[in-house]
Formats: sequence, structure tokens, C-alpha cells
Amino acid sequence: MKKAYLVLWAVLITITGCKGGDTEKDQKFVEAENMVYAAYQVRDYERILTLADSLKMEGLFSEGKACYWLGYANDRLMLKRMAELYWKTGLAATANSTEDEDVRVYAGIANRLTGLECMWGEYETAMKVAVPAVEHLEKLGCDTTSEYSNLQIYLGCCAIRFGLSEEKVNECLEKGYRFHLDNIKKHPNAINVRDAIVGVINVCYTCLEIKNYEKELFWVERLGELLKIYDQQADGRADYADKQQARYFVYLAAAYAGLGREAEADESYKSFLQTEFSQTVEGTMLGADYLCIAGQWEKAADNYSVMDDAMDQFSSGVSLESVQKMLLKKYDANMRAGRIDSAHAVSMYIVEHLDSAITQSRHADALEENAVHQKELEMVAEREEILRQRLLGRLAIMGVLMLALLVYIVVRHEMQNRLKRAHDALKGAHNELKEAYNQLEETTTAKERMESELRIARDIQMSMVPSVFPDVEGLSMYASMTPAKEVGGDLYSYLQQGNKLYFCIGDVSGKGVPASLFMAQATRLFRTLASQAMKPAEILTHMNAELAEDNEQGMFVTMIICLLDLKSGRLEFSNAGHNPPVIGTANNQFSFLDMQPNAPVGLWPELEYEGETIDDISNKLLLLYTDGLNEAENQQQEQYGEDRIIRLLTTRFSNNTHDIVEALETDVNNFREGAEPNDDLTMLALMLKR
Repeated sequence: MKKAYLVLWAVLITITGCKGGDTEKDQKFVEAENMVYAAYQVRDYERILTLADSLKMEGLFSEGKACYWLGYANDRLMLKRMAELYWKTGLAATANSTEDEDVRVYAGIANRLTGLECMWGEYETAMKVAVPAVEHLEKLGCDTTSEYSNLQIYLGCCAIRFGLSEEKVNECLEKGYRFHLDNIKKHPNAINVRDAIVGVINVCYTCLEIKNYEKELFWVERLGELLKIYDQQADGRADYADKQQARYFVYLAAAYAGLGREAEADESYKSFLQTEFSQTVEGTMLGADYLCIAGQWEKAADNYSVMDDAMDQFSSGVSLESVQKMLLKKYDANMRAGRIDSAHAVSMYIVEHLDSAITQSRHADALEENAVHQKELEMVAEREEILRQRLLGRLAIMGVLMLALLVYIVVRHEMQNRLKRAHDALKGAHNELKEAYNQLEETTTAKERMESELRIARDIQMSMVPSVFPDVEGLSMYASMTPAKEVGGDLYSYLQQGNKLYFCIGDVSGKGVPASLFMAQATRLFRTLASQAMKPAEILTHMNAELAEDNEQGMFVTMIICLLDLKSGRLEFSNAGHNPPVIGTANNQFSFLDMQPNAPVGLWPELEYEGETIDDISNKLLLLYTDGLNEAENQQQEQYGEDRIIRLLTTRFSNNTHDIVEALETDVNNFREGAEPNDDLTMLALMLKR
């Protein structure tokens, strides 16, 4: 069952697992995928463990992808608890991401972890993994994948084990089977058909285990239909088809036998014996399982005579699992066949090896438990180191800002003192004029020094807003910020993560250095939270909680945060008391976006912000701006106004957002007629052409 999923998984990752382009880094991504896939093909699980760890350290594998392969390798090495640890860690690492690769990793891990728990009979744990995974994939619109389909089938099999209603069981099984058929119809190939075959075999095995032979027969017939479809695929494998055909005949014979239809059961078993797989050790053991159901104990005992070869092929010696799943079956078959001596020999063999099997099992459990504990400690230490590095980065930024503020305060205080002394000196006698002149000269030098420091602060602030914008095909994006004073309180920023583009614009209350410090903190929080793949409303909620804490000055910031899907054009946004953006085209006319206002960020710490969505903004201009645009005043204190914004966009519309922003800046400057700016002016324009 696992092999079919791994083949598809490897193909998908090899094709789409790294970012596009011909750069040297892209080539390293491809080489990393190829190395792991090569180790998988030769079943070198120790090498997979080494590669996954090292590739994660080099940044060529995400944490989720590394955990997928580490869990897979440990699973194949029969280290169940270690596989569980890695897969659960991988689920947590990818659960909140909407990146295509992370979603594929999440689905693959959920599918494998659910299968692992089912294989070990831990059906309640399997459902705890599968249920939230199904809901998550449905929410993301990824409910047409093979992983989702088999998760539904796993849920159905668990429901059978728990004796849930027939309606609930059929709902899950039918949903998974139907999605498999839809996927085969859309993408007909051997891998997709094999995924469906694996799911249906799971159902057949479960029905056989609980002796529900009517349902068993129903699903075996479906297995036969899928095998016919597989035979039609050009990329199908003859050995795989023969093996699954053998399983089909055995399951069919078992269902007939369980229903008392002996003649049909015998005919199906004869068909099984015509397959090449029936002549293998694994096939002989499979045939023995049917013979037990049919009550043909002598033939079953004959088949179980290959038990020693089977144990050599599938295990490293006598274990508790081999005693339970193999030796006890051999003993029971010989007893029922009346072969007392053979049964006695098997029982003695079990007795001789049971003690060592128990000791071996306990030793293996202890070793694995210790390894899991050590790995958990390593993961905790790794997470703590990441948090420490983030904290150091934040402290460094705060240190720079505090230093700039301290320089500003000291220089301003010194200038005020010297101005006062100069003013007092001018009141003195004429004979002190020369001394006053010298004092004034010193004051001028201090003022120039302060202006120089403010220019540096302005340069620091301007360096915090991006001047280079995403180079994405079809995307035109440009922004500008012009402070009314040396430093201001406006902000804009963006963060691109794959096909997701976060961007924002904001206006801090007040002007000057205090506003610029608040602006720097808001910008840092936006980029930090956006990097965690949060929704715009979640980002505003977390920012508000952070900025409102100990905000004794009562400062706040109005903001709009947006998240654009560069593939579909879908826009998610949330407004925190900011001016509504303009959206539209010259032909379809422009309008101000109707938005929920919400409250500004930083005033009340327990606010929950609400988000909104536009399905597609492709081929439309989106203009975000601060009130330094619409409230700009001329010499007569008239405001520029919203009507002038719409009129200029209509008459000067361009597909180049840089031209649009420059046209607005020029028009506002002409409108002022030389009047000093009364507020910071910031604009961000964006258009996704498709």
C-alpha cells in the first residue's frame, strides 16, 4: 500500500518540489530531490535518514519535507514510535501553511501516519489524525487528491472497526472511492489507478477481518473493475497486475466461502493458482489464509509448511509479531488437520523461542523509546535556538532605534540650551555683540549637526520600506513614501512567499520621531507575522495585542493588510480604520472599495479583527494610500479630495503602476501651489495582468 503512494509522491516532488528558474540554487533543490529518490529506489533507508537531516540543515528541505522522509525511513526500519514522532512534527510544521508544497507534504504525512496507526490496530489514534486532516484539505480545496481519497477510506475502515452505523461507514467509503474514480478519469495513468487499488484492498482486508462477507464481496467486485482499468494503462507493470489479480481471486474465494458458496469459492481459488504470484512464498501464505476460511485444513497446513521461508523473507527472526501472525496460524491449521505431531513441533518451537522473542521485543522497545526521547530533546533544543535568534534580532533592532532616539534627544537639548544662551546674550550690551555672534555661530553648527542626524534617521526609516518590488510575470507593483517632516509615521511593506503576496499600508498617529519609532515596530510585526502564513485579520489581531500593551502615549496606526494569490487573483484583506482603497479600470470605472472599517491598531488589546475576500482582482488596478493624498491642502486650505483621485486615474490610466503613482504625486504637488505638506504622503499601486 505504501509503495504506490511513495511513487506518486516522489514524482510530484521531483517535478514541483522547488522554485522555478535556472539559478544555481534551483539546481541544488533538484539535486537534493534526486538524491533522496535514488536512495528510496534501492531501499537504502539509512541513507534516507542521513540525507533528510543534512538537506534540512542546508536549507534545501523544509522541516515538513524532511520529517516526511525521516518518518518514512523509520517506518520501513520498523521503528514505529520514531516514525510517529517525525510525522507528527511534520504535520505541526505544515498545518498552517497554504503553500502548494507544504499542503502536499501535509497530505502525504497525514495519509502515511493514518495508515501506520491502522496497520498497528490503533484505530482511535488513526481517526484523530485523519479527521482533522480531511477537514483541513477540504478547507484548502485539496479534496480531489489521492491522499484525501484514501484518508476517507481509512475513516470508513475505522468506522467499521468501531461498529459505527452502516450509513456513516458507506458515506466515507463511497466518498473516497468516488474521488479515486474522478481522479482516474481526469488523469488516467497507472499510478492513480494503483492508488485506488490500494484503497479498495484496505476495505477488502478490513471486511475479511471482521467476517462481513457480503460487504467483502461487494468491494472485491470493485477491485476487479479497477484491475481491468489498470490493464488498459500503457505505463502499467505486469508483475504488479499479476500480484493484485492474485489478491482479487483470493479475496473473492474467501467471500464466497464465508457466504457458503463453496463451488464458486473453489473456482476462484483455482484461478488464484494460475497466477505467478501464487507460486511465491508470500502468495502461498495468502492462499493458506483462504484455505483456513474454507475449512480446508490439510491444504492450509501444507501451505504453511513454507512458514520458515516466509519468516526468513519478512523478518529477521522469531518475534512476537511473527508468533502472533504466522506461527499460531501454522499451529492451528495442523491441529485442525489432525497432524498432532506437526502441531506439537510448532508449539515446541514457539515455546523455545518465546522467551527470546519477548526479551528482544522489550529490548527493541527500550532502545526505540530512548531514541525517541533523545530526538524529542534535540527538537526542543532546536526550537529554543530559533526563538533565541529571533529575540536577538529584535533586541538589535530596538537597540538601533533607541540609540537614534537618544542622539535626537541629546542634540535637541543641546541646541535648545545654546539658543537660550544666544538669546540672553543678545539682550546684553553692545560690547557683548561679538561674543553673542560667536555664540550664534556655535548654535548654527549644532543645528546643522542635528539636521544631519535627522537626515540619517530619515535614511534609516526609508531603508525600512522596500524600494525593489516583486519580479513576477504579470504583476506590476510600485509604492512611494514622502514624509512631511524629516521623519514620518507612514509605512508600507510586502512579503512574497511562493505564489502568495502579502502587502500593507499604514498611517501612524502623530508625526516626527515618535511616529517613526511606532512605524518601525508596526513594520517589523507585519513582516514577522506574515512570514508565519497568517491571514490578514489574524496579523492585525496579533499586532494589536502587541502594540496596545504598555501603550501609555496612546499612539495607534490605521492599516490595511492584503494577501494576494498570484495564481488565481484571489484577494484576502482586513482594514483597521484606514482609507478605503480604489479599485477598477479606466473602462469599467474606478470606485472606493466598500470595507468593514474595524478599529485602528494599538488602542484596545483584546480586539478580534475581521477579514474580507474578493474572488479575483485580475486586470484591475488596486490603489492603497494614506490621507496625505486626499487631505493634501493648497494655499487656500482646500483639500485635494477623493473626486480628483478618481478623475486622474480615469484620465491618466496606465498598466504601469509606477507611472500611476508618479502621476498622482505630480498632480498633488501642482495642486498645493507651493504650500508646505500638511501630512506624510504614501501610495501603493498593484495590478495583476492575466
